[in-house]
Amino acid sequence: MEEDTIMIRAFAMTDLHALHRMICETIDASYSGIYPPRAVAFFKEHHSEKKIVERSSVGEILVLISERDSSILATGSLMVSEIIGVFVRPDHQRQGYGKVIMTQLEQIAMEQKISELSLSISLPSRRFYEHLGYKVLDECILDIGGGELLEYSSGKKKFHPRDGQKLSMATLEVVKTAADAAEVDDLLWRVLWQPLGFPRDIRNNFKIVGEKLELAAKENGLIIGGLVAVQTAKNEIELRHLAVTSSHQRKGIGRGLVTELCRIASIRMYRRIHTVARNTSASFFRTVGFQTVPGFAPEHPVFLEHGITFELLEKAVEQG
Repeated sequence: MEEDTIMIRAFAMTDLHALHRMICETIDASYSGIYPPRAVAFFKEHHSEKKIVERSSVGEILVLISERDSSILATGSLMVSEIIGVFVRPDHQRQGYGKVIMTQLEQIAMEQKISELSLSISLPSRRFYEHLGYKVLDECILDIGGGELLEYSSGKKKFHPRDGQKLSMATLEVVKTAADAAEVDDLLWRVLWQPLGFPRDIRNNFKIVGEKLELAAKENGLIIGGLVAVQTAKNEIELRHLAVTSSHQRKGIGRGLVTELCRIASIRMYRRIHTVARNTSASFFRTVGFQTVPGFAPEHPVFLEHGITFELLEKAVEQG
């Protein structure tokens, strides 16, 4: 499947008809055959254009947009402390878009000092929310008439204040032009190696053989974050470098780049992502699912002079 450039932004009224159409198509594809006809109609009414407009006036609605054709691929809403209406277009499910939307909604909630989120969980989405850390509390049944019932669950997830980050609406994309590649290279040097006194061409010393994947995070056309990964085996890829400009750190940019790498890795059928992390960034990688693996990490005298050591980490790639 061809990789797409995506952008998350706030809902605009000009999105209304396209968003409602995408939601209805998703309900038909995901709920028909699992729920009876009245339940499917109930879901559509619960997410009608009128309901979308009402929610947009009191809460936050996000849309995930394909920059290739401006189509809406996913959406989700935050109403105070409740998440509502998370949908991913049927032909783009199992590509990590739902997780991307949920991560952004949770970041908004944490920025607003919300310590606990609640949501209603449909039958086909239970595994997805459990994987994201939501605890299923109650099994619920709604009588929708005509002898038909709608089954769902209630769920909650608690947050610690230190989990909060300021939200940044950045575009994540695969680097395709020489100009963007040069800009990512310059960013990596300024953030990772210049402060340690390394020469401008130091990255050449760290190159390894393999197919390279570079990602960029852009805001207003400027690259504010970069990631470089290299395929090291048939089903494995190594995250070589990750950096975010100092003015945009702690805003979810690094997390977003890693999430996008995981999405692409899943499409390409990679099984594992490796990285050699500095001791100053190992805790970040653990928050995005990496775990310590045995082995000897490299050492470098210049890094040691600055108190920097390294750790081998690995993350399993979820397969759709």
